[in-house]
Amino acid sequence: MTPLETRTLERLITRRNHLAGLTSARKERRWVDLMRQVDAAIGAIEVGTWGICAVCHDPMSPSRLAEDPLLTVCLECLSEADRRALERDLQSAGKVQRTLLPPTHVAQDGWDVAYHWEPRGVVSGDHVDLIPPSAPGAPLHLVLGDVSGKGVAAALLQSHLHALFRALVPAGQSLPDLFKRANELFAEATSSVSYATLAALRLGCDGSFSIANAGHPRPLLADGRGVRPIEGGGLPLGLFCDSVYTERDLKLQPGQTLLLYTDGWTEGARGDREFGIGRAAAALRKGAALPLPELLASCRAELDRFLDGSPRGDDLTLVAVRRAV
Repeated sequence: MTPLETRTLERLITRRNHLAGLTSARKERRWVDLMRQVDAAIGAIEVGTWGICAVCHDPMSPSRLAEDPLLTVCLECLSEADRRALERDLQSAGKVQRTLLPPTHVAQDGWDVAYHWEPRGVVSGDHVDLIPPSAPGAPLHLVLGDVSGKGVAAALLQSHLHALFRALVPAGQSLPDLFKRANELFAEATSSVSYATLAALRLGCDGSFSIANAGHPRPLLADGRGVRPIEGGGLPLGLFCDSVYTERDLKLQPGQTLLLYTDGWTEGARGDREFGIGRAAAALRKGAALPLPELLASCRAELDRFLDGSPRGDDLTLVAVRRAV
């Protein structure tokens, strides 16, 4: 039995136990039908036929099976009606995800923050949020994350991250305590193979800020002396329930620009060459004097120039932060 089959069997048995209580209490058709599908998937895993398309008999995509272990037909064998229904569901999911995004350019309490969010497909596993101060004088919170996986499964986990931080931030915890609690909840609610890298800023009204990092690419700080990464970090959320996190306290001076990004920017590849941190730093240095929306567009254009027509392989998010002058 493969690791995916082992994990899936555990999930399905747990799901079946929950369904058993529902079907015995309510005997509604939908619960009975779902129970049959779960039983069929469990049986297929046990006899070694799980993940084989019932129509063409070819193996189905492991990523799709991880998202939906009850699948019995591959995408290529779906009926036209089922394909249209799937496309409608994806479009609806994309619209819902976009409603969760903050405004793309925010000026508040002396901070100037802008971002560029670009899914590779209809939905994204990149998470970006600006959480307003809970009271006058309270800090503004910026959260940027990248969920493991692709497609709908990653988008569902991204929405879970959104809800977690929206619920936890108003409690006023330090960033390490906030990350610790979010990590515990995220690990409890997701599978053992799911995780998320994350960086968060707590932006004070006086230009000071705290930053915590959970396995996310290092932010870049640009000033008159050049571009340098902000070091520090811990393990991604969801790997271990007892992970410990730290924060750094810094101050952003007028004329400095802080750039955060997901790895869809630095890991964009042409052949066996990646865009990389060196080109990322050069792109920031080149556009550091531009207004934030133009800086983000310039950084994005540098990646396109490097790719030279090669397809982008991942979701992409860029976030720029300055002190307003």
